[in-house]
Amino acid sequence: MQSYRPEFLEIRRNSTAKEIIVSGTLKLMRNDECVLQRKFKQLFEADSSTTLIGLLEFSGSDRYDNDLYYDYASGDYYVNDPYYDYSSDNYSISGILTIPANVANKEYAKGDQIRSLQELSSDFELLLDPKETYFSDVNLKCGTDSFSAHKNILCARSPVFAAMFTTEMKETLENKVEISDVSSQVLKTMLTYIYTGKTGELSVQSAGELLFAANKYQLQDLKRVCGDYLKSCVSVENVLKTLVLGDLHDEDLKAYAIDFICNSCEEFEVLEKTVEWKNLREKTPSLAMDVLTGLVKSKDKKLRSYK
Repeated sequence: MQSYRPEFLEIRRNSTAKEIIVSGTLKLMRNDECVLQRKFKQLFEADSSTTLIGLLEFSGSDRYDNDLYYDYASGDYYVNDPYYDYSSDNYSISGILTIPANVANKEYAKGDQIRSLQELSSDFELLLDPKETYFSDVNLKCGTDSFSAHKNILCARSPVFAAMFTTEMKETLENKVEISDVSSQVLKTMLTYIYTGKTGELSVQSAGELLFAANKYQLQDLKRVCGDYLKSCVSVENVLKTLVLGDLHDEDLKAYAIDFICNSCEEFEVLEKTVEWKNLREKTPSLAMDVLTGLVKSKDKKLRSYK
């Protein structure tokens, strides 16, 4: 019975966590003769451990000597002899296989690092537990509430606290800081972020209050978190409040709010009739002028684009 050469090459992998692409060049050898050479690029789908490279498929159309096919574009070729009995031949594969460097190791290392950071965050959160105050060296007083904290952590995270505790200020001498311009809940959330990098659930109201605290204590990443949250919640109904917050605490948020007004409030007359706009015009006329200037520039840009 006549035997035919192999139809495909199967590649296996151990890690199936991620989708990857393998590529390279292979040669199919029959004894000492190369009967096929082809470039390949194969996808390993996530959760898949095998992929197949066809050894009979060929896209070349140039034919030489009746049994040699060659593709100029890829350099692939194969020898075809339909009457040859392959049963007695030994085949071997040679070539180059390219795999994204250390994919499995990188994915594992990344996941391991995330787990380590999560554990670190949880461990630091224990330092805020009122029952675990053995090593705390400062109290933050807010109304009737008091929070035990650690100067070294506060200094590492906030330039304002660092300046406070590295000078002969009252707070340094008494190991007590009176905080009166934020609520107890905002202070608690800010401390949680300082220690753990987490804020818990936010609302437009709490994000705005937390943005004020983040700006005051120069917690730049917390400012970004609050600003991103407020951007995701902006609407025609609350954009002016967001604008005021940005004007006070975050220039990027202010610019975002003005762009939103210019691009989303097609009928400015609707916004102009709101109580928020009237208050804005009366209390901060310069900010109202920034909005109007932005609208004029936006309309002018649109008119030029139509020409």
